[in-house]
Amino acid sequence: MRRTTRRNHRVMSAATASGATSESHRSVRKWTGGAVRKWAVALAIGLLAAAAPRVASAGGAGTHLLVEANLGLGIAPVTYLGPAFAYGGLVGIGGKFRDFPLRFYFVTGADSISFSGEGSNPYTGTGFTAERTYVDIFGGLRLLLPIYDQIRVYADILGGAAYIDDTVTRADGPTVTKQDWFAEFIGALGLQYRWHEMASTGIRAEVLFGSQDAELLDTYAGEGDGGGVRFSILVTQSWHI
Repeated sequence: MRRTTRRNHRVMSAATASGATSESHRSVRKWTGGAVRKWAVALAIGLLAAAAPRVASAGGAGTHLLVEANLGLGIAPVTYLGPAFAYGGLVGIGGKFRDFPLRFYFVTGADSISFSGEGSNPYTGTGFTAERTYVDIFGGLRLLLPIYDQIRVYADILGGAAYIDDTVTRADGPTVTKQDWFAEFIGALGLQYRWHEMASTGIRAEVLFGSQDAELLDTYAGEGDGGGVRFSILVTQSWHI
């Protein structure tokens, strides 16, 4: 009886020890699995943070080189020419003073737009067709101000020269053409969203004042001197270095 009791005691002790060992192994596996998952999540977050594009803060240091491409719609200074696509670009160099939010850039660039249209002389009723191309070459100053988070506003004060190539063909007379250069002034306002440290996207509105326009051709078409003021609304893509 004593042998049987001792044998049973040894079996129970072994079983208890085995159960304790299994429970210990399960605890270790559970702890190890949880730690591995936590490290995996931390590593994934770290990789995403490292891969995410850096965004320049509004109060950060300014960049020094600017490259910008523009595409949009232009409105001619006369009613017989319909709206047309305008495109162009500019480059600039500048920066900011320490502890002063306003950025200064000296910029230079070029734009182009080609209008076409048709109409009739309001005095004679004579029909005509017309085509007009502008090429603007300009330079000047951009003032850029961060206003909230990654949003910036800017104003351009520019001067330069424009080349015009204009043709009006009337049904009752010969075709009249004019090619000329004239001085112009450009004022623009823009809004940008700086979605990356080196890139921003925005919208730009500009007005272009010419010292002269195709007065002879506008008179030939029956619209007086045509004014000489053009407007453009453009989508911009900028790169900052």
